[in-house]
Amino acid sequence: MSTFLRLIRAEFIKLRRSPALRLIWLLPGLFVLVDFVVTGRFALGMRGMTPELQKLMINAPLKSIADQWSGYFHPLLIALLPALLLRPEHRFKAWKHLEVQPVGRRGFYLAKVTLLGLGFAGSLALVAVLLWSEWKLLGWLNPLARFAFPWQALGRVLGWSFLGSLPLLALYLWLADRINNAAVPVMFALVGLLLTMSLGGKELIPLWRRDFIPWVLPYTCAQQAIEDPSARQEVHSAQMPYYDPATEVVPTSKRVGRLRVTQTAPEALLKPPPPTPPWMLAVFSLVCGLALVGLGLVDSGRDRT
Repeated sequence: MSTFLRLIRAEFIKLRRSPALRLIWLLPGLFVLVDFVVTGRFALGMRGMTPELQKLMINAPLKSIADQWSGYFHPLLIALLPALLLRPEHRFKAWKHLEVQPVGRRGFYLAKVTLLGLGFAGSLALVAVLLWSEWKLLGWLNPLARFAFPWQALGRVLGWSFLGSLPLLALYLWLADRINNAAVPVMFALVGLLLTMSLGGKELIPLWRRDFIPWVLPYTCAQQAIEDPSARQEVHSAQMPYYDPATEVVPTSKRVGRLRVTQTAPEALLKPPPPTPPWMLAVFSLVCGLALVGLGLVDSGRDRT
């Protein structure tokens, strides 16, 4: 067995007794519970089915991911998981012990990066499985709630969420390794959660000025991966237009004396800005994530004694 695989095995052994493992399954479980309270109980009470209601039912899992998970639980997972993975080293002051090991500190940090990626991906996969189980149970309790579960669409949304989270995951892991007090990275991460909730509703022209903010990037990637606009988040979706077509101002013209005055709506209200291209989001996430991982690797080799 190679040295790196031994490091991964050692990290998995530490994970079994770590709060990080409980967080990986606790947040998906809380999300499904909230989704049942918000959406599932209405599915249980259905007594008839219309084409409009059927479309809402099919989009319900994606809408839940766009609303509750991407808006609240996903940022919390990004915020807390990196700090909890490094909590054993900070809590038991194991840095001097690690310095005398035959493995370099950068190898230890790279193992933490791998474990963080696997744990985060596992939590997203658990979200999909639990959401499918919820709707399977609802369909068993109420046959009107049965429909073909959108595995492909859901996998695409969660995959883009993972991709958009890479910069923040790398940043928070570096902070958790750099700062001995594990509470400080958690504080930075919770402040980032507040930024996600506030900046996600800001409309800037062009939209990439908002979408490239690391705290908004996972939300934007998840929203753009949803093909049906009706399944996206209504409050601060990156794809929502700036105006309601029903209230569009119609240009009018009238004569005032010898002058003819024409009243029109501002162009910014009539033409919503184009969304940020997906390839730009993907390239930015990968480049920024790899750069921050490289920064953490370089900094992890410092002398802690």
